[in-house]
Amino acid sequence: MIGIANSPAGNIQMLFLFISPSVYVAVGKIFIILVVVAAVLILAAVGLAIHKRDLFPRFTLFVLNLFYMPAKLFFGYFNLNPLIVDEIGIALMNSIYKDAYGKTPLDKRILFLPQCLRNLECPAKTSPQGGIICEECGRCGIAGIKKMCDEHGVEICIAPGGEFVKRAIRDKKPRAAMGVACQHDLYETMRYVTSKGVPMIGVVLSRSGCVMTEVDWEEVKRCYFIGTDS
Repeated sequence: MIGIANSPAGNIQMLFLFISPSVYVAVGKIFIILVVVAAVLILAAVGLAIHKRDLFPRFTLFVLNLFYMPAKLFFGYFNLNPLIVDEIGIALMNSIYKDAYGKTPLDKRILFLPQCLRNLECPAKTSPQGGIICEECGRCGIAGIKKMCDEHGVEICIAPGGEFVKRAIRDKKPRAAMGVACQHDLYETMRYVTSKGVPMIGVVLSRSGCVMTEVDWEEVKRCYFIGTDS
């Protein structure tokens, strides 16, 4: 018994004996209040994003980022698609950074595309520095976008993974960026890129998956030319 009393576990047990039950009640109340406040902030952020997207978008995005995981759990608890949280975040960042992106010259922009847009028979090779090098074989829609980017001096990167995007931002130092990806990947990428001071907008894939995904190429082109007369 003496050994147990003198052990760290014994000391903790003795400490709990001297804590008043009222302390536990107070801690419980504080926890409940924090949960309620978090839920209210999440609902406020979602409501602002859906109904008043242009009203305090930075505040809404801040709240959404702060309670990102609780918001996803909140949506999942009510059998709602958690990806809605990512879509709201993307829409908010598009609203916030659209003007700065549009004011950036085309030749200072970079376009990130996911490799999952490629055709299964894509002959492109992968470069550690340049990502996947499109050969414009025409088997997917990337060839048309690449041609357009080449004509206007926009660098295009078909990213084999998220780490490549980080390396490209660090090494190539673009002044603005645009990305295409699934909801979660695009949201995380936009959060990272904008945290580095680079305004970024994005377009969500119309069909997600690991291979042969799809995107609205007309929407990609529209976003590509934001701020120009084209």
